[in-house]
Amino acid sequence: MGIAGEALTISLFFGKIDIPHEIMKVWLMKLSVKEFLDTIQNPSTRKGYRQGIKKFCEYYEKTAEEILNQRKDDLTQSAGENLIEYKNRAARFSKEIEKFHGNMLDKGFSTNSARNFTIGIRQLFRYYQMPVQIRAGSKVTKTVKTSKSFPLRIEHVRRMFDIADIRERVILSMATDLGLRIGDFISIKKEDIPTLDQETPIPFDTMTGKEEVVAYGFLSQETVGLLKVYLPTLTKKGNPYLFPSNGKSHISDEWLSKLLKRLAQKAKIPMNKKSLTFHCFRKMLLSASIDSGIGLTAGKKLVGKTIPQSDDTYLTTINLRKKFIQLKNFQTIKEQPKIETENIEQLRKAICKLHEDFTTQKTIMDTISKENQDIKRKFAENEKELNMVSETIMNRIIPIVDLFDSIEGLEEFLKEFKSKHTKMNIEAEKEFLGKLIKAGEKRNAKINRRFYEIMDFLEKEGALVKKKTKKSS
Repeated sequence: MGIAGEALTISLFFGKIDIPHEIMKVWLMKLSVKEFLDTIQNPSTRKGYRQGIKKFCEYYEKTAEEILNQRKDDLTQSAGENLIEYKNRAARFSKEIEKFHGNMLDKGFSTNSARNFTIGIRQLFRYYQMPVQIRAGSKVTKTVKTSKSFPLRIEHVRRMFDIADIRERVILSMATDLGLRIGDFISIKKEDIPTLDQETPIPFDTMTGKEEVVAYGFLSQETVGLLKVYLPTLTKKGNPYLFPSNGKSHISDEWLSKLLKRLAQKAKIPMNKKSLTFHCFRKMLLSASIDSGIGLTAGKKLVGKTIPQSDDTYLTTINLRKKFIQLKNFQTIKEQPKIETENIEQLRKAICKLHEDFTTQKTIMDTISKENQDIKRKFAENEKELNMVSETIMNRIIPIVDLFDSIEGLEEFLKEFKSKHTKMNIEAEKEFLGKLIKAGEKRNAKINRRFYEIMDFLEKEGALVKKKTKKSS
């Protein structure tokens, strides 16, 4: 093995490989557990890693530094060593970690606890550029769903919000909006807060520490209103954090966890022996993503969880904004905006109903108006015909009857006429008189019949108009 330029050249059974200069420096430096743990910002995570490394060292009966040096030697092929022997040595700790996991289970630890114990030593190897590949299907990576976590719902957040002070309300509201991990949340600085005088919801992107994935979150109108009140209270100079501690750092995760428990207790929320942690807000947002209809993929994008690249392509910033608005309509701390939204929706429906009723009434009135025009036209036509009949009666029949007072008077006139004209055949006169009388009676009957037909028609049409007018009103 020799050093050439900026790379470490290792002679292997199958040839030579060059290791990047950065990895070479790591391998040449002193391997230290403390140095690794000092890079972990989250105290709870750091504590878990420390505990897992300690237990693995007890199981393997070597110090952490001895384990790291052995791992380094396993990844370097010795001179004359065949490929199979080298690969077996390189896979040593993959097998040992599986055995360690089984040992933790045999000692009575739960599946999740046993898995968590293995994470510390695996992350230690990864930090020094010597990651361990766990085989597919290994029990080491398996977890089981537990019921220890409190099923936080927006109703619980509202109850805590009602009894909280301004800083606590900002924490509750931002946690509900963003669903970040506790380490990313407490690390937010004042300078990270965007300009609040803009249309809500306001984009708030965060690079997550654990998965190194951007969380494309948003600040709701509720949160923005609270921040405008809260930010002026941060008068302490020298502390850049949004939620500062008494010193120059931010609040700790332990402090925040205790705060949530205290608020839940003060709000008299029954915990039923469950544990309320800050992570419950993350679970609540992801659950609400499903319930509100925006989808789990969009929820993961908002909180900064890794999603397949194929799904990531379809989620633009604009689409996420719409989905966040949809999510907040489903889940808001203050119920008033939701009530106002419901009232607006009810008013909109009422206006649409009134518009439909107005259109229907207009159609009815237009129809009735058309029918009225038809009736009016028929009235005019019948009135004209009636006038003609009346004129006939007045001008032709009545004058004759008035002249002789009656049909009998007319008969007397004809008799007198006959007596004065003796040369006229008596039979012819009778026949003429009979025809005249029958003609007069026939015309009179026809006029009367037509008169009553017209009056009957007018009466029926008048009743129909009255009935339709009453129905439309």
